[in-house]
Amino acid sequence: MRTQYITEGVLVRPLEAPATNFLSTRFYDGRGIVDLLESSSEAHRWMSTLGIEILFPRTSFAPNDDEMAALRQLRDTVESLYRATVDQDAAQAAEHLNSVLASASIQLGALATANDEAAVATWSTEPTNPFVELTAQIAVTAALATTGRAAKHLRKCEAPRCVLYFTQHNSRQHWCSDVCGNRVRVSRASKTK
Repeated sequence: MRTQYITEGVLVRPLEAPATNFLSTRFYDGRGIVDLLESSSEAHRWMSTLGIEILFPRTSFAPNDDEMAALRQLRDTVESLYRATVDQDAAQAAEHLNSVLASASIQLGALATANDEAAVATWSTEPTNPFVELTAQIAVTAALATTGRAAKHLRKCEAPRCVLYFTQHNSRQHWCSDVCGNRVRVSRASKTK
């Protein structure tokens, strides 16, 4: 399984937490920074693509202007949380985590599914409201990614211009993907010539 790939213009990271995939709505594509929260249609395309590829979010929707502003603010807060976690600034991380959790209406539950399939976990007080459910799922998975053992493996990609965070699976991993690793190696090689 690839650690990340782009499909339909959306960066898909199947090995990462939903909150980390949410942060990946802003990524470097080799030419510049792509921001999939610039418009409602881009956000809807991001949700639809990830919904198919990694089953997150469960329901895609076209956010209205207020929801778009809230998603951008949530992304900035989650990014601050990840940065504080990587920098091992526990006080800042706790402050940002509390902000993320306060932004969501969290209530764990389950919904029955059609055709006797397994029940589906829900994360919010309004599991049928896709926006409330999305923000709750992002908040819960951000908390899981930045606390306990998981926090010790959270890293910021060391490649120039890359803005992504990743879960370090081995001690020699310094980049979010092979593409970023190759970019760094090519840059080093060109400097030695």
